[in-house]
Amino acid sequence: MTMPVANQPRRRGACPGVLAPMQVGDGFLLRVRVPAGVLPADHARGIAELGDRYGNGLIDLSQRGTLQLRGIAADGLEPVTEALRGMGYVSGDAASEAVRNVLCSPTAGLDLKAAMDVRAVAHTLDARLAEDAELHRLPPKFGWLVCGGGIGHLANSSTDVRFDAVDAERFRVSLGGTLAKAVPLGLCRVDDVADVVSALGRAFLELRAELPEPPRRMAGLVAAIEIEEIGARLAPSISPLPPGERIKVRGTHLMDFFGDAEPPHPTLLPGGEKEQAPVMVTAFPFGRLTATTLAALAAACAEIRITPWRALILVAPSADAERIAEAHGAILSHTDRRLKLTACSGAGGCDVGTTDTHATALAIADRAGPLLDPVRMVHVSGCAKGCAHPAIADVTLTARDGVYDVALNAKPGDASPYTGLSPADAVARVADLLTEESTGA
Repeated sequence: MTMPVANQPRRRGACPGVLAPMQVGDGFLLRVRVPAGVLPADHARGIAELGDRYGNGLIDLSQRGTLQLRGIAADGLEPVTEALRGMGYVSGDAASEAVRNVLCSPTAGLDLKAAMDVRAVAHTLDARLAEDAELHRLPPKFGWLVCGGGIGHLANSSTDVRFDAVDAERFRVSLGGTLAKAVPLGLCRVDDVADVVSALGRAFLELRAELPEPPRRMAGLVAAIEIEEIGARLAPSISPLPPGERIKVRGTHLMDFFGDAEPPHPTLLPGGEKEQAPVMVTAFPFGRLTATTLAALAAACAEIRITPWRALILVAPSADAERIAEAHGAILSHTDRRLKLTACSGAGGCDVGTTDTHATALAIADRAGPLLDPVRMVHVSGCAKGCAHPAIADVTLTARDGVYDVALNAKPGDASPYTGLSPADAVARVADLLTEESTGA
């Protein structure tokens, strides 16, 4: 069989922000960076109102813990920007906003099992990135992570620089990856985090400039030079890890992270472990909800935490919060098969998409039913770029010109033996493949 040429993704460049809106298929997309992921209920209601008044009423939850307002009209950009500025979510300019990519433990301050409440540290890091003009030259996707441990651990979130708490006063600093894969650099005190951020950002920019092909992410720099060369530029803010010792990051779900196995992803949905404080966790298919839903949830709690798992944590939920969430189509059980589905915006939401990716994914869940139980992920991608999940999934559908290519254990755009399938035929093909897998045929 002759394999088709892999689809070529379209590259957009910089990531969107409030001051750098991106034109997509359904209007302008604005990404709102919320410091520490803590969204007061009144701010959530305000953002919901903006989405309804100036956009198409759709809001996406990103894997970087941000909110994305969709379908904003050109004449709505100024009033939306000013309203968000009044809430404190807009930087001085687009350059300072673009580098504020800080991911924070969503259960910080809620979980008594965590080593540290890292909200203040995340705010400090966010402010330093915005204020330090030298750091505005960092690539727009360059990310930072602050994790205090506990039930909401960010073990599987991959980023450029990690600060993982080892106790109430120190962080383990590591570069380029998840908790298990990032390369350890050393230890730093809480009070030194902002200075370490500035020094690390400068070290990255200076060292990458010395290479023939400057890497755009920290993992590329670490692969190209010795980690000691980076660490030397941070002394004395960074102290070395004790030789031969294993420094543990305290957390409910964590094993000794110097082991071979990767720590398991935390289960934050009902049925898994619960935080210490009264909370309710809600997820949504494909991380998408409506402005009406956000407003309803905000009215049923005191505060909302944005997670990188495309779920929201409602803090101090009202007695009827679960009923309200369910009425708005929220996922309230960790066994809901829709959690296994990932899809990008597709036709209508992206000018590259040619299929209704969400409808296709939901049709697979309806058709396959229990066959999805042993599957980790089914990804429906509107093109080969794979914005929603560029990595390998158990089942991947890649759209092109209104049809799908279907592949097992593949990334979007990988060669596939099942090509040119209509959406209905692709759904049937996936169900057949899952049946064959389950029966060993």
